[in-house]
Amino acid sequence: MKTIRALIFFAFIFCVMSVVAQQALAEDASSATQALKVKVDAILDVLKTPEFRGDEKKEIRRQKIRDIVLHGFDFGRMAQSSLGKHWKRRTPEEKQDFTVRFQRLIENTYIAKLETYTNEKVVYLNEQYKTKKDREYAKVQTQIITTDGTEIPIAYMMYRQGSEPWLVFDINIEGVSMINNYRAQFGEFLAQNSFSQLIKDIDEKNGSK
Repeated sequence: MKTIRALIFFAFIFCVMSVVAQQALAEDASSATQALKVKVDAILDVLKTPEFRGDEKKEIRRQKIRDIVLHGFDFGRMAQSSLGKHWKRRTPEEKQDFTVRFQRLIENTYIAKLETYTNEKVVYLNEQYKTKKDREYAKVQTQIITTDGTEIPIAYMMYRQGSEPWLVFDINIEGVSMINNYRAQFGEFLAQNSFSQLIKDIDEKNGSK
């Protein structure tokens, strides 16, 4: 139940009304928090634009959102992490095939949910930084506040290399890591099925969205 709830609320990370808490950091263009807010605001603008509303504009609207998400997430790293120990056993072609399908799975699963946007709010609480080799890592702690006042803690795991943009590589919702959740699902599936069957299963899920 907790995992299902976590997956549902993941959708709202891209489409919430941004409210900065008193303890939130100053708006620094180089901060992970500000980079995250820019993406949120951009997607919110798409959802609020009249010309992108309605079922007849669904594909145009979703493509606009995909374009924003594409430049804010490291899908390659996420795909590799979600496959865990099984990643090393795959050929370069299989890795590419899986990454493409995994990215589309994320998009198809959650873009549909974020279109149900109902004025949820996110409060940016704090950032935690650490440097490892030539990369800077950040954990951006936020809190979703639903329309009934429920508070849901969400932490964004991000990194950047040098002067490159910040990228999200995992999201922790109510203590549940999105990547760890997928790794468990894929690991359980591959314990009894082949990799080609996993690809087929993801294709079927993507085709049903």
